[in-house]
Amino acid sequence: MEENITIYISESNKGEEQIIINKQYKFNFSHSRKDNSRVYKCTEYKKNNKCKSFIILNNEKEILKYESLHNHPGNEYSVSLSVMKHKIKDEIEINKHSNPFDIKRKRLYNEISKEMGFIYPCPEYISVKTLILRSINKKLPSNVTTFNEIPNESEYYKTERNEDFMIFKNSDLVIFQSPFQAKLFKKYSNDIFVDGTFYITPKFSQQVFITRTYVKELNSFYTTSYAILRNKK
Repeated sequence: MEENITIYISESNKGEEQIIINKQYKFNFSHSRKDNSRVYKCTEYKKNNKCKSFIILNNEKEILKYESLHNHPGNEYSVSLSVMKHKIKDEIEINKHSNPFDIKRKRLYNEISKEMGFIYPCPEYISVKTLILRSINKKLPSNVTTFNEIPNESEYYKTERNEDFMIFKNSDLVIFQSPFQAKLFKKYSNDIFVDGTFYITPKFSQQVFITRTYVKELNSFYTTSYAILRNKK
């Protein structure tokens, strides 16, 4: 095992514990062993690199074993972005009893970036401002606490043109799509891109599913629908 290993405890996009080693490599929790030690695998394990590096920690977060088998270079920027996200979420959580609208996004960024500047290369504000807004929005109260409570009709299901936005709902999912989005979806159906994300999902659902289409005339991508999925079916 290599010497002078620095370790930092952060958080993944799914809210799970993430280990950062030497400010360059990220490890997500894999499983616990019989002795209660925890195994973390490099985040490149499930990607093209199929990295086999892993680290084992005890309950005190002391390193029991570190297999540095990385087949890819370290990425300080990716690590710093993860650390920044974790610190932002923590800071907003600390102020959970304050009015969300009183939180100044740029000021929050400046405070955290100043703290990080001594350790990590700090991401630019534009790369994290959406994250800050999402974290603040999650503090806003919601009348909906379960999937079944999602109403069939709501004033929020209307666009600025007073058009219906929610187009389908059953016991497993809700789909939102405006008439304009439906037009793009139909006209440019040869180039449709889809993505499922867990990061912005309501607590009572599994994921948000998004479709986008490429409009060749404008050389741009447009979001054509949103769906909230209750499960992974």
